[in-house]
Amino acid sequence: MKKFCFIILILFLSVSCEKKESAFKTLRTSIYSDPQSLDTRKAGDYISSEVLFMLYRGLMHYTAKGELALALCKRYEVSKDKKTYIFHLRKAFWSNKKPITAYDFEKSWKKILNPSFPSQYAELLYPIKNAEEAKSGKISVDEVKIKALNSKTLEVELEHPNPYFLFLTSFCSYFPMPKDIDEKIKSNPHINNLAYSGPFILDKWDRNSKIILKKNPYFYNKDKIDLDSIHISIIPNEETAFQMYENNELDFLSSFLSPLSIETLGKVKNRDDSKFIPIGGFSFLCFNTETFPFNNKNLRKAFSLAIDRKKIVDNITQLNEPIALRCIPPIFLNDPNKTLIQNNETELAKKHFDKALKELNITKENLKITFTFGSYIVHRKEAEALKQMLENAFKIPIKLNLLEDKILLSKLNKRDYQFALARLIVRYNDPLNLFERYKYKNHPKNYPSWEDKNFIDVLNLAKKEFDPQKRFRLIEIAESLLLEDMPIAPLYFYNYTILTKRNIKGIYTNIVGDLLLDETIILEKEKKL
Repeated sequence: MKKFCFIILILFLSVSCEKKESAFKTLRTSIYSDPQSLDTRKAGDYISSEVLFMLYRGLMHYTAKGELALALCKRYEVSKDKKTYIFHLRKAFWSNKKPITAYDFEKSWKKILNPSFPSQYAELLYPIKNAEEAKSGKISVDEVKIKALNSKTLEVELEHPNPYFLFLTSFCSYFPMPKDIDEKIKSNPHINNLAYSGPFILDKWDRNSKIILKKNPYFYNKDKIDLDSIHISIIPNEETAFQMYENNELDFLSSFLSPLSIETLGKVKNRDDSKFIPIGGFSFLCFNTETFPFNNKNLRKAFSLAIDRKKIVDNITQLNEPIALRCIPPIFLNDPNKTLIQNNETELAKKHFDKALKELNITKENLKITFTFGSYIVHRKEAEALKQMLENAFKIPIKLNLLEDKILLSKLNKRDYQFALARLIVRYNDPLNLFERYKYKNHPKNYPSWEDKNFIDVLNLAKKEFDPQKRFRLIEIAESLLLEDMPIAPLYFYNYTILTKRNIKGIYTNIVGDLLLDETIILEKEKKL
């Protein structure tokens, strides 16, 4: 009898364990490289930002519907002159059980504005009064109008009324970091066990291998999170990631986090598990305007005119992307057919090229040009196609310089290139964000090192203008000034690609390309696609 009871007990325990194991919901995906930083104040690359959205929260949250929702803020008040915001924080905790306070916000934001602190997106805080002057070292950071009135109340005063300020607070640069982070990072730059405020915590990070996130038991909205964990494989090879997806080893792929090869794009674009979403971003050529020979405007214009953008989207990217004959993406436009530059005008390109040679006092035989680009296979194919177009148009050799993405970003930041292939995605729901990086040449992401007084003046007017139509017109004027001088040449607007298994529901992206997993659920295990 005892033996029989023991067997029954073992069977019961094994069934219980099986149920628990099957109920544990892990979402599996991949990224093509390690995040460059998981410090919200420093991160500048797309992969870092997307992982940070899983680990942290700010005052507001930008939803899949393109709407702002309250996050760590439970309510806010705006003064009559629309310049002062009072944020009241909800009762929320870091993953180490310590309360999240207004002092955390004040300390993090002011740290970004310290002139010596290496932030990639400091300009996103410039709507705050005295922020830009503090970052430039003209005044003390203590004079910036960010103040914790008490542990649960944050007061922020702006330079001018700003229609998109609340949207800014939903971006990761505005997410507070734990107050002891600098001390911890100083002693161990690769420390993983920080405190987190978002739906997930970092459980493990093996560089060049994997990142494992687990559900944050202290997240204020934890009951709405269905996932127990997210397993992120770090896979540099596009074909390997796709094969893992096909073999049911991954549940979804996102094109900006785990790029798809040209062959794969051709295979999946008509499949039921694929989705293509227009977002606010574009691919472009950037010209180093402070380095010979692209310090010449006519040469920059010649290169832009010689490109057949339609060939690139038809034969390489293959996602029906609109070609970019301006900077503002169609999702922001009432009239998406309006253009500011020309496409595939070879004869006109040759005229500008000949004029450039005269101005530079050089023959085309002595013109040495290197084209720099990243390692993603679509970018390699684009670079090869662009090289051929330009060589055919001008009868000159162009040297290709393929770099790993981290090295490419470093070269762009240091302005150590002639012309390069780059991309830009808005970080909040406003086209002004497309142009802010070009306001001053010393901005980390102003890769062309371009600056223009009229452009600066128009951007400043746009920032102060509250009337939507007048404001948009000012942004369009800034766009025209930029493209008239051609420090960049837009190529095509982005469509975001997601491959998702049928048993995965609720993976969304919004207009700014953020991946949203708060509503993701996993149904029964899928046997095959």
